[in-house]
Amino acid sequence: MSIRFKIGLGFAFLIVVLTSLTSYWAAQTLGFTLESSDLGKLIGLRAQVIDAYRSEQESLASLSREIALAIETLDFSDSGLEESIGVIEKLKRQMAIDWIEVYRDDVPLLYPSVRLEGPFLTSRRWPVRLARTGPLSGSSFLVTTTFFASPSMSMSMSAHMVVARRPPPLSIPFYFAWDADGRLDGSISELPENDLSDLEIEGSTQQRLHGGRLFRMRADRMADDGPFLLVGYEADMAALSRTGVNALMVRLAFLEVIGLLILGYFLGRRLFEPLERLKIGIERVADGHWHQLPLNDPNFRSENDEIGILARSFNRMVRELTAAQDRLIQVQNQLLQKEKMAVLGRFSASVAHEINNPLGTILISAGLLKEAHSKARLNPYLGGASDGDSPGWKLGLANISGAENTRDDDLEDILAIIEETKRCRKIIESLLRYAHNKPPELKPVSFGNMVAETIERFQGAAPTGKLKFACERFPDTLVMADPTGIHQVLRNLLENSRDAVAGVASPAIRLSACYLDENTLRVTVADNGPGLGEAAGHLFEPLMTTKTQGTGLGLAICQSIVEGHGGRIWVERSSDGWTLFHFTLVRVFPTVVS
Repeated sequence: MSIRFKIGLGFAFLIVVLTSLTSYWAAQTLGFTLESSDLGKLIGLRAQVIDAYRSEQESLASLSREIALAIETLDFSDSGLEESIGVIEKLKRQMAIDWIEVYRDDVPLLYPSVRLEGPFLTSRRWPVRLARTGPLSGSSFLVTTTFFASPSMSMSMSAHMVVARRPPPLSIPFYFAWDADGRLDGSISELPENDLSDLEIEGSTQQRLHGGRLFRMRADRMADDGPFLLVGYEADMAALSRTGVNALMVRLAFLEVIGLLILGYFLGRRLFEPLERLKIGIERVADGHWHQLPLNDPNFRSENDEIGILARSFNRMVRELTAAQDRLIQVQNQLLQKEKMAVLGRFSASVAHEINNPLGTILISAGLLKEAHSKARLNPYLGGASDGDSPGWKLGLANISGAENTRDDDLEDILAIIEETKRCRKIIESLLRYAHNKPPELKPVSFGNMVAETIERFQGAAPTGKLKFACERFPDTLVMADPTGIHQVLRNLLENSRDAVAGVASPAIRLSACYLDENTLRVTVADNGPGLGEAAGHLFEPLMTTKTQGTGLGLAICQSIVEGHGGRIWVERSSDGWTLFHFTLVRVFPTVVS
């Protein structure tokens, strides 16, 4: 749909709308300003209605005083109440009163089930509603309140009487009183609700059709807090026609001008706002912000016109540029990862060369010490008892002096040195395996035994002080794992948690495990440290560390080991302030192992 066709369609639509509005407006004989002479007549009618209400109110007040004198001697106690009600009902019929109620300390005595609105002030000289529900809710009444003294009541009690009567029809041909709840009184039964809302504009004189006749009318409040009173009189229909034609032509010309201005505004907005948005989108892309145009926005609806085609082409270009940028970033990340891996490979080879030789020397020396210690235990006097400088003599003296337990402790230390040296060599092998991307040697192992050994080494490696270490009961299950690699992962995570809670007032570490499904076991190491901050998204990158003396390889090696086991490792921050490191292992069953 072309733009020129849209403009033509818009002007055709304007003509249709203007014709329809003109026909509708011409059919409605509404809202013309009246001459000042009519205003005086309407004000006089309003004064007649108010005077009639006031006269009826004064007459009702006089009757109320007479009734008060007549009922002063009545007994309003429980024993005489029924007789008093009969007397009052007779007075109502004789004096044409619609309702009488006697109150003692604001409590109704005659008809307690009927709740009146009240209080009824004597200054309100217009019809009011007695009740919103019950037999009195359908009409309005003129009401007066009279206080009196009754011998059946104590002097400390206050007694008064409410007398109500419906207002009589007035001689004024057109009047209507209403409040927020609807009609109160009037010569007509009802007016439409939308007409009432228009008439409530005070100081406005209007003329309207009612019952096939034209009336000039005006509505004002009877008092500041009173209801509205509408008064009117029948106007001349012929005079209205001559005046209405001139006013209608003026209004029609004004409406055409306004309509053309509105149409021009919306057509210009529909045409130029998308172009402005397109310009902003192009400038945004030029600044490096790859955002598409909001074609689904109600303020920027894209249709099958030239602007819509241009906008969709622009969005397609932005999508292609965004995809190309994402591919470029992905390639850059891959190159960076490969570069880090190359650096890590060279670093690992150097570390292995520098550490393996000292570890081999330590392992050989510890083996020789173990062998010498075993021989010494078998022959405590080896080397001659007379030679004071010989080792056998010294060992013999130790044996004679009762130092057998000391030699047992020495043997445990030697065995610990040998075991830890072997573990260090295995860690070096794991580091080389990560650098050369070699798969771990998987076999079915007991998960509980493997974790228990790691915890024992972790707790014996360094004093925990006031650190609270909690370890849940682990499932008795078999997992496919390389024990050395999983030891390294658990120990690395536990040591990281210990370092993280070093500055916490009440440090705590929690180790737990649970099944994610039938074949997957999830292991969790949690601590109440300060968290990871912005580094959380880069923790598993090689050479990335948050420690001042860290190498940045621990978590990268852990990730490589876990992924080599067919699992995954991740970190999250819980809502209660704990940092949670999770990794998964593959569970195996005894039938599979056998």
